Amino acid sequence: MSRRRGLSFVLVAVVLAGCAASKAGEVERLRARAAHERGLTALADRQRGEALVALQEAVALDPGDARYHDSLGLLLLDLGQVDQAMEQFKKALDVDPQLADSHFHLGTALAEANRWEEAVRSYRAALALPTLTVPDFTHQNLGLALYHLKRFGEAEQSLRFALSLDPEMQAAYYNLGLVLVAEDRKEEAKAAFRQARKLGPESTLGQAAKERLRALGDEG
Repeated sequence: MSRRRGLSFVLVAVVLAGCAASKAGEVERLRARAAHERGLTALADRQRGEALVALQEAVALDPGDARYHDSLGLLLLDLGQVDQAMEQFKKALDVDPQLADSHFHLGTALAEANRWEEAVRSYRAALALPTLTVPDFTHQNLGLALYHLKRFGEAEQSLRFALSLDPEMQAAYYNLGLVLVAEDRKEEAKAAFRQARKLGPESTLGQAAKERLRALGDEG
């Protein structure tokens, strides 16, 4: 066999091996997609155990898809596994730093851990990207984080912007009331708490707003 012909056989073998690897990779991606969809369906049916197994499978099969890490992170956050959730959101952002909602989700997890400065940075990173799907919630959460940092002016601005996007956001009214109380603007705080109560009198926030109003001398 000539050296040239031998080289041809080697090249063919390499190409075939590459095709096989590519085909195997595509199969893994399809399996990952199916696992992800199965996990989302289980979540919709409130079967969180099945959802967890399926989403972990999706991440294991295709760790290069940021969406799978993000979905798993959201489930872990819902399960109260905050540190593990943050790890998944960070992996999602390692894969795709432009995934705005993952910045928002990471900020939410950081807030759950009372890491307010880091939460503010994550929320602002989310707001800087045009693909963010929940700017209203992001501004609301940013306002709450700023409140905890006692940056009341910035907090008020963010909460009022959230309300400009969604005038019926109960949490934003309630948190705005907290900010206004901290600034000793009691009448304005009462107005904010009244609106929070009006939007859901029997909800947890509605009842909390009622108690805040009582503490401010408003029994109405």
